[in-house]
Amino acid sequence: MCEPSAAVGRAGRRRSAARSLVIWGVTGLVSYGLTLTLISDTFFWFAIPGMLGLLTVVMIATQAVLGRAPGNDDLRGLLKRYAAIVLVSAVLVAVPLIVDVRFAYPLMGVGMMAFVVAGKVMLEQKRRVQA
Repeated sequence: MCEPSAAVGRAGRRRSAARSLVIWGVTGLVSYGLTLTLISDTFFWFAIPGMLGLLTVVMIATQAVLGRAPGNDDLRGLLKRYAAIVLVSAVLVAVPLIVDVRFAYPLMGVGMMAFVVAGKVMLEQKRRVQA
């Protein structure tokens, strides 16, 4: 069986977890940069692939956090990981509102997406744990 942290690259070699983290981090930064074109009057349509990229990164990160194989405390560990995601989501939504910086507004969308995706993944995991 393959490890969940190692992805298979194009050449068939396994990619390390650190390399995957760097790839998805760069993808998230590029997507966030594309969403900042929403401020522009000319290039605002670049924000659409930016938001889709951010949604993809949020879905993969949420699945990586909540999709781990449960240990001895199945439901308790799952709820702790879900609470951590909810806390991060609340911070991502609240900080742009408090600071009121125009460039931080896409973080509100990321926080809301993370909350919704985490809720869906958590419910799926909870069903698997109880079954």
